[in-house]
Order: sequence, then C-alpha cells, then structure tokens
Amino acid sequence: MGSALVWAAIPHNSDGVVFQVRVVRGLQRFHIPRQALEEAFDLTPHASDARQLELFYQHKAHILSRAMRKRPMAGADTAALQTADFATLEDAGQSATASLSATQGYLASN
Repeated sequence: MGSALVWAAIPHNSDGVVFQVRVVRGLQRFHIPRQALEEAFDLTPHASDARQLELFYQHKAHILSRAMRKRPMAGADTAALQTADFATLEDAGQSATASLSATQGYLASN
C-alpha cells in the first residue's frame, strides 16, 4: 500500500491535502479537506500547510486504505474524502452503545 502513493500536496487555497495514488487501471486523485483532518485526525484549527502535510504522512496508511476503498478503480474526477469515510465500525459501535446508555438512563430517571 505504501508504494501506491504517487504524490501529495497542499492545494493553493490551503484546504487540506490533495494526493494521487495508483489504483486499478490507472491513477486516482483524492482530496481530504482541512475540516476532515481536524475532525478525524485532531488537526488543530488554523494549522499551517506544513502541519497538514505532516499529519497526512503520519496517517498515510490509514488514509490510503480508506481512499482506495472509496475509489478502487481510477476515474477522471478528484474523489473527496470526508470525516465519515474515517469512521470505523468500532466507532459506530461505541456511539450506539453511548446512545443506548443515555436513553436507558433517561428512561430510568423518568
């Protein structure tokens, strides 16, 4: 998977990271916006371009696996990755458990 990354860069508007990977039948470009980096990877607000790119490389394996799952075959457009693309089944299970506990607590108190 590590060899799948062709390049990564910050777009001119400093909004996240644009990167290109090798996928089935060619190359695919992806964009992960700053907001998704902030929410999924705890990027601090107003982080520098260098910090966005550093964070991307720190989580490169995870980001690439999600990207290739979202777009396994090359397309002409840039595929956007959002915060929801990084939610795992474990996260969803914890959220559901917390919601159920809160509901049970509410019902018990009423």
